[in-house]
Amino acid sequence: MRKSTLRYIFTWISFLLLLTGTVFLVAISWNSRIAGTFSPKLVVLLWFVISASGIYLFMLAVKKAHRQWINEKRSLEKEEKAPAGKPATTSDPSRHTLDFTATARKLVRRTPEKAALEELGKGLLKNLARELEIMSGIFYMEKEGTFEAVSTYALVASTQPYEFKSGEGLTGQVARNQQLMVLSRLPEGHLKVYSGLGKALPSYLAIVPLVHKGRTVAVIECSGYRYSSHEIETMFRIFSRDLMNKLSPHLS
Repeated sequence: MRKSTLRYIFTWISFLLLLTGTVFLVAISWNSRIAGTFSPKLVVLLWFVISASGIYLFMLAVKKAHRQWINEKRSLEKEEKAPAGKPATTSDPSRHTLDFTATARKLVRRTPEKAALEELGKGLLKNLARELEIMSGIFYMEKEGTFEAVSTYALVASTQPYEFKSGEGLTGQVARNQQLMVLSRLPEGHLKVYSGLGKALPSYLAIVPLVHKGRTVAVIECSGYRYSSHEIETMFRIFSRDLMNKLSPHLS
C-alpha cells in the first residue's frame, strides 16, 4: 500500500478517535449517569486517545503549511531571478506551446491575395501582433537594390529603421542567403521595447526573407517573448513558404 494511502487512512482514524474520545469525555464530565459507571483508567485512556489524535492531526497541518511555504518561497525566488522584462518560466506546457501549422495558415488566409507587397506590410505586422504577440516589427521591401522599411510596429519615435543592401548586417545576410534566421540570445544593446509599464528586452529576434523567383523581394524582422525560438522558426518557415505561393502569381 502506498504511503499516501496509509496517511489518508490514519488521518481519518485519528479524526474519528478524536471525535469519539471527546464526546465520551464530555459525556462523563457532564453527567456520569449518561455514561454509566467509569473508572479513572477510562478517563486516562480517553485523554491519551484525544491527545495522540490531536497531536497527529496538528503535525499533519504543520507539515502541509511548511510545504506550502517552501513552494511559495521557491516561486518568489524564480521570479526574482528571472531577467527584467521577461516572464518567469512556467511548468504548464500549454501556456507557451504554439500550433505553428495552424497559426501559419491563419496568417496566410488573412493576407490579401492581389495586394501589392508595399500595401501588405502593415497588415502582416498587425496580424503577427495579434497571433504571436510580437513586441516590435519592421517590414522591409526591396527597391532598386536597397531594402527600405515601409511598415513598422511598436517602435519608439527616436528609433528610425535603417536601409540596407543585400549582405549588409544580419538582415542583409538573410536577404542574400535567403535563409530564415531566429536569434534567441540577443545582445544587451539590442533594441528594447517600451510601453507604459516600462521597457523589456525581447527573448528572440526573427528575420524572415520573402523570396519570389529566386530573388528576395521583402524581409520581415520582428521580436517577441511569448514562444520558444524553435516554435517561431518552424512557424515562419511554413508561413513564408505558403505566403509566397499565394502571392507569386500576382507579383510582377
